[in-house]
Amino acid sequence: MARMLDRRRFLALGAASAGAAIGCGDHGSPPTSDAAPAPMRYRTLGGTGLRVSEVAFGAHGVDNPTLMAAALEAGINTFCTSGNYMDGREEEALGETLSRIGTPRDKVVILTGNALRRGDTAEAMLADIDASLGRLQTDVIDVYCNAMVGAPEDVVIDPLFEAFERARAAGKVRHLAIAGHHGGMQACLEAGIEAGFYDVFFTKFDFVSYPDQDEILTRADERGIGTMVFKVNAGNRVHEVEELEAGGLSFQQATVKWALTNSFVASVAVTFTNFDQIRECVAAVAAPIDRAEVGMLRRYADEMRHRYCRFCAACEPSCPRRVAIADINRHEMYHSCYGRESEAVGWYRRLPETRSAGGCDSCPGWCDAACPFGREVRPGLIAAHRLLNRQEA
Repeated sequence: MARMLDRRRFLALGAASAGAAIGCGDHGSPPTSDAAPAPMRYRTLGGTGLRVSEVAFGAHGVDNPTLMAAALEAGINTFCTSGNYMDGREEEALGETLSRIGTPRDKVVILTGNALRRGDTAEAMLADIDASLGRLQTDVIDVYCNAMVGAPEDVVIDPLFEAFERARAAGKVRHLAIAGHHGGMQACLEAGIEAGFYDVFFTKFDFVSYPDQDEILTRADERGIGTMVFKVNAGNRVHEVEELEAGGLSFQQATVKWALTNSFVASVAVTFTNFDQIRECVAAVAAPIDRAEVGMLRRYADEMRHRYCRFCAACEPSCPRRVAIADINRHEMYHSCYGRESEAVGWYRRLPETRSAGGCDSCPGWCDAACPFGREVRPGLIAAHRLLNRQEA
């Protein structure tokens, strides 16, 4: 279990830092012209040739053109969205921003896509690409994503490959990606490498979970597959660790810095909800992670070892009711840690009653013994049900 807690490279990073520094809410205050922003840095995304900002704008739940414009001004040239997000309003907001500002198209990298499955036809996928192009007010999508993959069968889809080749031949898309953050993501990445069709991986990546992911992404890099990452903060449960950010430390900055110490990571996508977050994350790339920040991440990892749900769903087969454990824990996380209370309640209410956690308080809790990380699953499900099962959405 220690290997699950302390990634090999994280241990090396901690040792290297011992001597010296190493290599939805309020929108806050808008940027001011007299502020001296830290210069953004850029990396090449695998074999695509695209130069992406080390911090990307993750537009999940954000349709604010003013924030997007502020990100552009701060040097962020990479935007990650989806036609499914907010019924397409995020893509529309990005299209409006780029059109209004007049940013040259070749100076911006756009990643977008949708969840695609075997039952979808090539024609339906092509229509989805055209719809995104219309909302984005552009002629080409730099990286088109097969999003929300959870198993290898979601990765190898012949109609998708056909649609992509047709769209690329027409000049509508440049590169194909897989994206996801489910428990089966490691198997999906392996399938993506073997498929030979994918140029980019867009995946959850943090300093607590899945140490084998480093080796997979290193092999992908050797084959020219570029990697962008998100959810680098291991659940963002900062409020559960007493005085974690004491002394002026920033957990957000430290997690971004940590992700960027990996040579195979080209960019870290962050969901911005205010101007201060943009400033904070842009400032993070200006300096390497230091000993105090590594210590903070180590402390968080130690305290979250048995409390942080990785959404791997390994415990779900043990449940006789087939409760949607991973989904419920994800909804609770968005409610408690990301300020998206109404959305989380709505997602929970849409679960079939048989898959909710309503009956967990009368269950002996077989799921507890089934968690590979030693997490007490049942108490968390009971608490999540109480939190999310309110009438007003």
